[in-house]
Amino acid sequence: MKQSKFMSLVESLVNIAVGFGISVAAQAFFLPLLGVHISLHANLSFALIMTVISIARQFVMRRIFEALHIRRPLSPFMQAVIAERFRQIEVEGWSADHDAKYPAGVLAKAGASYAIHAGDTKGEHLPVYWPWDWEWWKPQGFRRDMVRGTALMIAEGEKFDNERKRGK
Repeated sequence: MKQSKFMSLVESLVNIAVGFGISVAAQAFFLPLLGVHISLHANLSFALIMTVISIARQFVMRRIFEALHIRRPLSPFMQAVIAERFRQIEVEGWSADHDAKYPAGVLAKAGASYAIHAGDTKGEHLPVYWPWDWEWWKPQGFRRDMVRGTALMIAEGEKFDNERKRGK
């Protein structure tokens, strides 16, 4: 799931504070072992300088990686699909072991049914390829159906990969 801007800020500030504290502690411990004795003020100043350099380095490297497409941000739709797949696993309990019980293609048929009928919220007829009973067919609107359908396709792909690893 996507992290809120506020939580991103909190995470960054905690990360910076922890890094600063580790730097101060490491300098206080290691510099005397090397025969270098500095005051607490000098230690704090040096740790602050190194923290600012670290923040700048991280900012520049992130921009370089994004420019080189090494780290690509996910679109809101992709984030929603990933969140839905995790919801299926964590809330519904549809784990890899659960999915492994279905014959090949069942999850893909369910995903395709949601994608093909996305936005048909009337639900007056069951899709031809829908693999389960009527009670499990729950269309909810175009985008939500596309998200669920894509997450089900991912579940089928994960099932395939898991079976391939096991040599089935």
